[in-house]
Amino acid sequence: MFVDSVSMLGFWNKSAENFRRVALDNVLTLPKQLRDPRCPRTRRDIKCRTLLIDGQKSPRMFRNNVEKLEEWIEFAQRETINGASHGMNVGEPQRVQSRGAGVRGRMVKAR
Repeated sequence: MFVDSVSMLGFWNKSAENFRRVALDNVLTLPKQLRDPRCPRTRRDIKCRTLLIDGQKSPRMFRNNVEKLEEWIEFAQRETINGASHGMNVGEPQRVQSRGAGVRGRMVKAR
Protein backbone atom coordinates (compact mmCIF):
# COMPACT_ATOMS: atom_id res chain seq x y z
CA MET A 1 0.00 0.00 0.00
CA PHE A 2 1.06 3.57 -0.67
CA VAL A 3 1.30 4.67 2.99
CA ASP A 4 3.61 1.79 3.91
CA SER A 5 5.82 2.49 0.89
CA VAL A 6 6.13 6.19 1.76
CA SER A 7 6.48 5.86 5.52
CA MET A 8 7.61 2.38 6.50
CA LEU A 9 6.35 -1.16 6.34
CA GLY A 10 3.54 -1.68 8.85
CA PHE A 11 2.78 2.03 9.33
CA TRP A 12 -0.75 1.73 7.94
CA ASN A 13 -1.72 -0.89 10.53
CA LYS A 14 -0.23 1.21 13.35
CA SER A 15 -1.79 4.49 12.21
CA ALA A 16 -4.75 6.11 13.94
CA GLU A 17 -8.23 5.39 12.58
CA ASN A 18 -8.82 9.06 11.74
CA PHE A 19 -5.55 9.16 9.75
CA ARG A 20 -6.63 6.11 7.74
CA ARG A 21 -10.03 7.69 7.05
CA VAL A 22 -8.44 10.90 5.74
CA ALA A 23 -5.94 8.93 3.64
CA LEU A 24 -8.71 6.87 2.06
CA ASP A 25 -10.82 9.97 1.47
CA ASN A 26 -7.90 11.59 -0.36
CA VAL A 27 -6.66 8.60 -2.36
CA LEU A 28 -8.17 9.85 -5.62
CA THR A 29 -6.17 13.10 -5.36
CA LEU A 30 -2.81 11.31 -5.73
CA PRO A 31 -2.79 11.10 -9.57
CA LYS A 32 -3.67 14.81 -9.74
CA GLN A 33 -0.87 15.65 -7.30
CA LEU A 34 1.63 13.81 -9.48
CA ARG A 35 0.57 15.98 -12.45
CA ASP A 36 1.01 19.25 -10.52
CA PRO A 37 3.76 21.40 -12.02
CA ARG A 38 6.80 22.10 -9.91
CA CYS A 39 6.84 25.39 -8.09
CA PRO A 40 8.28 27.96 -10.54
CA ARG A 41 9.49 30.26 -7.78
CA THR A 42 13.11 30.83 -7.03
CA ARG A 43 14.73 30.83 -3.63
CA ARG A 44 13.56 33.54 -1.25
CA ASP A 45 10.73 34.52 -3.61
CA ILE A 46 8.06 33.83 -0.99
CA LYS A 47 7.88 36.75 1.45
CA CYS A 48 5.01 35.93 3.82
CA ARG A 49 5.43 34.54 7.31
CA THR A 50 5.08 30.78 7.06
CA LEU A 51 4.92 28.09 9.71
CA LEU A 52 6.40 24.76 8.66
CA ILE A 53 5.55 21.83 10.91
CA ASP A 54 7.16 18.43 10.60
CA GLY A 55 7.31 15.32 12.72
CA GLN A 56 10.47 14.03 14.35
CA LYS A 57 9.62 10.52 13.12
CA SER A 58 8.48 11.56 9.65
CA PRO A 59 10.26 9.77 6.83
CA ARG A 60 13.50 11.47 5.82
CA MET A 61 12.12 12.64 2.44
CA PHE A 62 9.40 14.69 4.18
CA ARG A 63 11.87 16.24 6.61
CA ASN A 64 14.13 17.06 3.66
CA ASN A 65 11.21 18.83 1.96
CA VAL A 66 10.56 20.95 5.05
CA GLU A 67 14.26 21.75 5.27
CA LYS A 68 14.27 23.00 1.66
CA LEU A 69 11.09 25.03 2.17
CA GLU A 70 12.68 26.61 5.22
CA GLU A 71 15.58 27.72 2.99
CA TRP A 72 13.23 28.99 0.25
CA ILE A 73 10.77 30.95 2.35
CA GLU A 74 12.31 34.07 3.80
CA PHE A 75 10.10 34.37 6.89
CA ALA A 76 9.68 30.66 7.56
CA GLN A 77 9.67 29.23 11.04
CA ARG A 78 10.09 25.49 11.47
CA GLU A 79 8.53 23.58 14.31
CA THR A 80 9.24 19.88 14.78
CA ILE A 81 6.78 17.83 16.82
CA ASN A 82 8.76 15.37 18.96
CA GLY A 83 7.66 11.75 18.61
CA ALA A 84 5.26 12.53 15.75
CA SER A 85 5.30 11.25 12.19
CA HIS A 86 3.84 12.33 8.88
CA GLY A 87 0.08 12.77 9.21
CA MET A 88 0.38 14.21 12.72
CA ASN A 89 -2.28 16.81 11.91
CA VAL A 90 -4.76 13.93 11.90
CA GLY A 91 -3.14 11.63 14.45
CA GLU A 92 -2.23 14.31 17.00
CA PRO A 93 -4.20 17.44 16.07
CA GLN A 94 -4.04 19.02 19.54
CA ARG A 95 -0.24 19.04 19.55
CA VAL A 96 -0.09 20.54 16.06
CA GLN A 97 -2.75 23.14 16.83
CA SER A 98 -1.13 24.20 20.08
CA ARG A 99 2.25 24.57 18.36
CA GLY A 100 0.65 26.64 15.61
CA ALA A 101 -1.25 28.81 18.08
CA GLY A 102 1.92 29.48 20.07
CA VAL A 103 3.85 30.54 16.99
CA ARG A 104 0.96 32.66 15.77
CA GLY A 105 0.89 34.48 19.11
CA ARG A 106 4.62 35.23 18.89
CA MET A 107 4.24 36.44 15.28
CA VAL A 108 1.40 38.81 16.19
CA LYS A 109 3.43 40.26 19.08
CA ALA A 110 6.42 40.78 16.78
CA ARG A 111 4.49 43.13 14.47
